[in-house]
Amino acid sequence: MKFRVVIVLLFLFTSCHPLFCRWQNGYSALIEEPTKESLIGKYELSRKSKSFLNDSYDVWPVRIELTENMKYKLLFEENPSSLGDTIFSNDRDLNETKKNVIGKWSTYFNKKDKYCLIELEGLTVEPLFEKNNNFAISITIGDGDNCEGIMYEKIKK
Repeated sequence: MKFRVVIVLLFLFTSCHPLFCRWQNGYSALIEEPTKESLIGKYELSRKSKSFLNDSYDVWPVRIELTENMKYKLLFEENPSSLGDTIFSNDRDLNETKKNVIGKWSTYFNKKDKYCLIELEGLTVEPLFEKNNNFAISITIGDGDNCEGIMYEKIKK
């Protein structure tokens, strides 16, 4: 019995990746395939994700939109101005850095293992989550072993 406990403790303290990531707490991975229509809409950074980014919105948009023609839009135009925008606005047009980014999105559902992935082409492929019967898109930031990321929650109409 002691041997098993030692093995488990060694695994926990030597593993690069913890058993779970705190930034995903409160979210459940989807186990049923969602309809395309139910995924379409705008998603906003969760309060916890905004706090993690510390009002540094130069890389991540406040909102993402999934459209019915299978395109996603990173809506930088809805970001608040940051201190960096104000300081460097003399050298460049502020609107140049706030252009929306457009790409393709798709989902994949594995019926056997019951999990659903969402791909925002060129950005991320992650499990699709839900919280309080509301869809959420996760994006891992940096090395996955660091367990850092952000969540976009679907805005109810």
